[in-house]
Amino acid sequence: MKLLNFAKNCGAHTFNSLFPTDIENKSLVYFINILHIIGVAFIQFGILLPPKYLGIYVIFVILLFISYYIFNNQCFMTIISNKVGKREYNSLCISMAEAKIILFLYLLVGILGYFKPSYSLYMVIYKYKKYL
Repeated sequence: MKLLNFAKNCGAHTFNSLFPTDIENKSLVYFINILHIIGVAFIQFGILLPPKYLGIYVIFVILLFISYYIFNNQCFMTIISNKVGKREYNSLCISMAEAKIILFLYLLVGILGYFKPSYSLYMVIYKYKKYL
């Protein structure tokens, strides 16, 4: 039950942070945040790419880590959105430390899948899809 409540509250918080009503340049902020959502979807689902494309995914995640370092643990898309909207919003409902741990695990899985294609999630799912 706690997990369900967390997911519900987190979803509402994220939606309200990405699509706030009390901002300037609302259309541009919404467009930026739609691109932000696409980037997050790539982080979440890119790990499922065929092994030959995991190199792109790994580079993307490494660049994301570098941007967190450059921008003092803030997402560059959030910074842009906040600047354009002239309001401060943070769409994360977990700590940045937790988000970076998850991202690091994704990076490890992506690296493993790239260098050992038979261990990639794509190949594992493809090989065992008949059991799913």
